[in-house]
Order: sequence, then C-alpha cells, then structure tokens
Amino acid sequence: MSRYEADPNNNKKSQPKAIPVSAYGRSINPGDGVITDRPRYIIVNETGSYAFAYQSGSITTYVTGSKIKNISSGPIRLDINPVAWRQTSTVGDIGDVTFVYTGNVG
Repeated sequence: MSRYEADPNNNKKSQPKAIPVSAYGRSINPGDGVITDRPRYIIVNETGSYAFAYQSGSITTYVTGSKIKNISSGPIRLDINPVAWRQTSTVGDIGDVTFVYTGNVG
C-alpha cells in the first residue's frame, strides 16, 4: 500500500497521504460476554474474578484464572488478546474491562 498520493494541484507531483485516525489506536469497553475484535492488550479496572474467551465466546470456551483482589493502586494491564470477557465473581459491568487497540501506520 502506497504512502503517497497524487498532488491535487499538480498531477506531476505526489504528496504524502494523510494518516487515518485508526492509525492512532483506540480503546473500547465491551460489556460482559460481548464478542469483539481481538485487542492488543486489556486493562482490568475493577476487582473480581475474570474469565476470557479466545475463540467463539461461548461459555464453554472461557478460560478462567484472573483474580484481582485489590485495585487500589490503579487498573491492571494484562498482555492478553481475548475476544470476550466475563466476570465470574459477580455480574460484570461495562467499564470493568477495557480493550485497547494500537494503531498501525504501515
């Protein structure tokens, strides 16, 4: 994919393409059990026990093992790439887990 485009004022020149907003990355807060795109990493914002789905998101495919006891020092980054999450200790809320997507300029 070319990083240049034709200059609209002179067709004998080229100029760099604008960087799309998606190149800078984004974050979302999917709800408990909502299947989404695979993130670069996640951030757990609330205490509790969590399970993550890496395939279809059905309840049988969740992998458990993340228990956050104290979040007083701030949110916890996990370098994992699930497609969905659920809280196993209680009902999870939107905002309990943040999915972070980093940009791709190339």
